[in-house]
Amino acid sequence: MKTKEFRVYDNRLLFKCPECGKRRNYNFPRVRSKTIRCDGCGAKTKCLFNRRPQLRERQSGFLTLKTREGKEIQVMMRDISSGGIGFEVTKGKDLRSIRRGQEISLTSNWNPRLIPKSRFKVQNIHGFRVGVMIKR
Repeated sequence: MKTKEFRVYDNRLLFKCPECGKRRNYNFPRVRSKTIRCDGCGAKTKCLFNRRPQLRERQSGFLTLKTREGKEIQVMMRDISSGGIGFEVTKGKDLRSIRRGQEISLTSNWNPRLIPKSRFKVQNIHGFRVGVMIKR
């Protein structure tokens, strides 16, 4: 079974089968993924739903996260967009230092121009995955 990412607008998706190319509109509630069987050829596709208004580019590399209290934590960046960054905390004990709504800064040693010189606000925490937005 193939896995493919699809854009979702207002809970609506235009599904195009990767095997035969048949198109069909679906209406989905707030789910992250679903397996869809094509009406034409019967092929199953695991669909990952992207509801973000801005596309995020997959990017990986280690970053240094610094809290207001001065604690530095090594994290692994997973994706980046013009408004935010997604990363994973590599050690469980470091995750306790990060809270939703907290203000942090991020730096990249391998590409200093990759991350803007500004503060970030923690938007969500899901397991070891953290999403931050540029604080305006």
